Amino acid sequence: MKEHRRYNIGILIGGVHTYFPKEHILGIAEAAEELDANVCFFLGTQTKDFFEDMLGGTHKNSFDYQFNTIHDYSLIGGLDGLIINYGTLGLQLKNESAERFALKFNSIPTVFLTEIVHEPNCHSLICDNKQGIRLVMAHLIEKHHCSNILFVSGPAQNTDAKERKAAYFEMMERYHLPVSDKMIAQGDYSEFVDRQVNQLLDDNPNAEAIVFANDEMAFAGYRVCEKRGLKVGKDILITGFDDCERASGMDPALTTVVQDGVLMGRMAVYDLIYKLDGKDALSRRVPVSLCIRESCGCQEKNGKTPNTPLNFVDQIHKLNRTITNMKLELINFQRKSWFIPSLARNLNDCMDDEHAFLLEAMENMRELRTKCTYLFLLDEPVVYRKDDKWKCPENLRLAAYYKKEEVDAFHLYDRLPVSKEGGICQLMEDGERHQFMIFLLFSGERQYGLLACDIQQEEFPFFYVISLQIGLSLRYLEISKAEAARRREMTKDLEMIRERNRILGIMSANDELTGLLNLRGFTEEAKKFCHEEQGQRTYLICGDLDHLKEINDNWGHPAGNFALRSVAEILRGCIRSDDVLARVGGDEFLILLKCTEKGYQETFRKRVKDACTYFNQKSDKPFLVEISLGIAEFCSGPQTDIQQVIATADQFLYEAKKHRRKSIRRP
Repeated sequence: MKEHRRYNIGILIGGVHTYFPKEHILGIAEAAEELDANVCFFLGTQTKDFFEDMLGGTHKNSFDYQFNTIHDYSLIGGLDGLIINYGTLGLQLKNESAERFALKFNSIPTVFLTEIVHEPNCHSLICDNKQGIRLVMAHLIEKHHCSNILFVSGPAQNTDAKERKAAYFEMMERYHLPVSDKMIAQGDYSEFVDRQVNQLLDDNPNAEAIVFANDEMAFAGYRVCEKRGLKVGKDILITGFDDCERASGMDPALTTVVQDGVLMGRMAVYDLIYKLDGKDALSRRVPVSLCIRESCGCQEKNGKTPNTPLNFVDQIHKLNRTITNMKLELINFQRKSWFIPSLARNLNDCMDDEHAFLLEAMENMRELRTKCTYLFLLDEPVVYRKDDKWKCPENLRLAAYYKKEEVDAFHLYDRLPVSKEGGICQLMEDGERHQFMIFLLFSGERQYGLLACDIQQEEFPFFYVISLQIGLSLRYLEISKAEAARRREMTKDLEMIRERNRILGIMSANDELTGLLNLRGFTEEAKKFCHEEQGQRTYLICGDLDHLKEINDNWGHPAGNFALRSVAEILRGCIRSDDVLARVGGDEFLILLKCTEKGYQETFRKRVKDACTYFNQKSDKPFLVEISLGIAEFCSGPQTDIQQVIATADQFLYEAKKHRRKSIRRP
């Protein structure tokens, strides 16, 4: 192949939790490295089936539909060509045919995997599905004389699945065998189809064989048969389609149709770059073969299985390699999983500073040894509900990155926008070859952007979890920013109210109920102190009687007045004669504590807490009297803004009140 510039290739692929898409990814990665091409995997996955079938419960609030949108972000990817595994994306798309889907993306050369399209600029690679099922059916009927053969189909809208199901009907008709609706179950290509297989066997107690449209569903068939006391290969025959790594290691080994997913992925890359180089590439079908093992009723002879491509020793070696790799992946994932709580904690510590949050996220990517990582954020989160019409947002920007040991993050007004002209790939150009796994950042119905990590394909599961955690942390960051804005508004409102009260004036400097100073009296005393005692460490304390409303509602306002007077006495007993104490609201008290001792806050908190405990032990009331405190330290002087100090203490009080008990009713 002639020399060409380094192309940017995008791969749209879903269902990456299953075997065959992983094979495609492996083949694509190998070929891209050989041909020196950048690749960007726009990844989708589904978790609903896992929760419902593997964990035995329903998962009502699944947000897997969010992954239906990630492929649209490739339109602003700055890509030269696309490989689309429509067979995995189509499982989740609503009312969108492959032809219509192709029209959205065929502005650049496109290769469709596991799907046939006839649109301009598009090219198809698909395995010979019908021939594979024909081979399986002919073997079961001619070799094992089966007539009552059941079928577990793949997703109804998937072309592979439709062709395999059509071949099943074709072969049953060819051999004049009866078929009813109850002999066919609708699967989804995942391993979690136990319910469908159970129903199929309930409806067909005399079944002789089950043909599964892929291996992963066949594994569920093994599991169901074992629970029902059926011996696979003897009581009932089972076949699959794909010949994934686990197939030869099943007990008994699975008879299946062999299609090479890695080869198909490699072919897709070579065909696409062939097209990008200006040459023609023809759509084609990838041939399949039948691998006969024991699950169909055939028995080993002399260490070999008839018509099996690999001899028994090779199968054992292949299985051992698979088991070893699975163990290493599990160990690696378990070790890395300890990192996820640390990531969550580190990000949660930055909830008051978005810039620090982004830097911390990239520092964690450095610790995870990614080659480089880019974080793209929307200007504002997009709310996308399951039944909404989706429109890809146009305000995606580069918010932070880690590359070549450099970490940086940008404030909103400094972030570079992503557009068709300045796409995702173009923002990441640094002269090196990259393999990016691109994850959607979302939490529930809210999308925040994309995370692009240059990692190896086997690292996908761990970084998928990382992306979910970052999406969740972005939601917390959004909530934190909203709460901070509300607190600022509340502070302004409080200042406005207090200012109005000062303007209106207070007839007396004392509170009638408790005999303490009121706000006016307190403010005058505080100003006087700040002018006379310059440079002195001082503490301003906001105190709040916990649950005054609960006292009034349950025991009446006289009880509430008693509690307020009691708070006044408790606080008066905790301060010195020259400190200033006031009641400035319904349940709010202020103290000006003239103390030069550094870090006196905790000492004072304990003193008040002990005083409340002593009071409640002596009290015969059905409720407890407890006080929440917010304490602000400041240095007194003529320029001291007392209202600002009060606002600061009030913010601390707001945080302290989060930890008060839920009710002050005595146990």
